[in-house]
Amino acid sequence: MTDAPVNPFRFADDIARLKADLEHAANEYHPIEHQDPAALGFLTVIHELTSGTDPVIAVSKAMGAYNGLKGRKREHEEAVETRRRQEDQELAAEEEITRKVACTTCGSEAGMRCRGMGASGGLKKKSHADRYRLARSLGPGDSKGRS
Repeated sequence: MTDAPVNPFRFADDIARLKADLEHAANEYHPIEHQDPAALGFLTVIHELTSGTDPVIAVSKAMGAYNGLKGRKREHEEAVETRRRQEDQELAAEEEITRKVACTTCGSEAGMRCRGMGASGGLKKKSHADRYRLARSLGPGDSKGRS
């Protein structure tokens, strides 16, 4: 970068555009996974310095904002991961019960995964609804390989 003289009109326009971009990236009304901690920190520095705050205090406030959002994002990601793991465990438990009977939709035998009915015909992650309902209608000790 050269040491060219600063044009105050151009600087004001440039800083306004930069603030707008940073505000968009750090918008607290966006879902937390779309908020950018670095943008929030940089925006905080700009706001503090343009309002006349001491530079050390401005950077300190920016680091606080950055670390705060970073921590909230980490907590959110951990909660999402915990919820995903719980849903996977519930699906596995549900599938274990459902696979005790044969599927009336695709013909999969008891203990086997359902097959897809589309062009690929690959294995499905979740059993067909009819198989699920049939497994639920049987007693807990009942395991019949009906077709």
